[in-house]
Amino acid sequence: MKQGRSSRTAEAAAALRAHHYLFVHDPIFADAYAFEMTNKAWKSLLSLPLVNRFFNSPAFNRTLGLLTAQVVGRSRYAEDQLQQAIEKGIDQYVLVGAGLDSFALRLAQHYPDLKIFEVDHPDTQRLKIQKLKQLGDIPANVEFVAIDFEKEALGEVLARSNYAQDRPAFYSWLGTTHYLQPETTLQTLSSIASFAAKQSEIVLDYSINFDSLRGIEKIGTQAVAQFTKILREPLMGQFNSLELHDLVNQMGFQILEDLSGDALSERYFYARIDHIRHTTATHMLHLILEPNKK
Repeated sequence: MKQGRSSRTAEAAAALRAHHYLFVHDPIFADAYAFEMTNKAWKSLLSLPLVNRFFNSPAFNRTLGLLTAQVVGRSRYAEDQLQQAIEKGIDQYVLVGAGLDSFALRLAQHYPDLKIFEVDHPDTQRLKIQKLKQLGDIPANVEFVAIDFEKEALGEVLARSNYAQDRPAFYSWLGTTHYLQPETTLQTLSSIASFAAKQSEIVLDYSINFDSLRGIEKIGTQAVAQFTKILREPLMGQFNSLELHDLVNQMGFQILEDLSGDALSERYFYARIDHIRHTTATHMLHLILEPNKK
């Protein structure tokens, strides 16, 4: 992401969530604020009837619709796991690379005892705060923490906030690792392992090696890669799942779940009349910090 400019891919993701909520029957993830969170160009595009007919066509849903399913599927999965963590007593929620996620407006007031930390690049965060203020009052339990992932450690920036290091937290890290060098992603996970309390949990999505993809998945991923390059936010981070598992185990994490694209389709997109399904290019990884490794 360029200095002095908010994330364009965050705006594109908000647009995809908006379209899914507004125009899809039985949405997987309901984000009533997504339309207002994105920019004027996306709003104009989403307001065109012809565009919406195309977005809802079988041809789109079986091809580029894979990206929409990825965006809404990861948000649904993360918030499903968050709900379970809250039920277990976790009272801190850290959105790493929060982007234009609207949890602060949708659900923060439903969880008054949940302390929410939105961590992101300062340029994207400025735009986010501006939009939140336009849409309503920012809840008192939301705190914004600025970070440059390539230059700062997550633990260092959270130490400047009201984050309680002696209590477990739930971390959601969505739509970000794809745009970071793998070393940066691993350094961030290692940073969490070094300062987070035992039983802290992390949900993140990551890209698998694109060379392993076939057919429409490979074509679609190549198209997405070109699109993000045009936005000047190129895809950089890919992982081999088994190698990633070994690395996070060495950091002290236990893997609770690693869902492939097919597994996510089975869980959230099974037998849908619109035929949308999750791409196989990305996985969802759910980790917990093991007490015996702290």
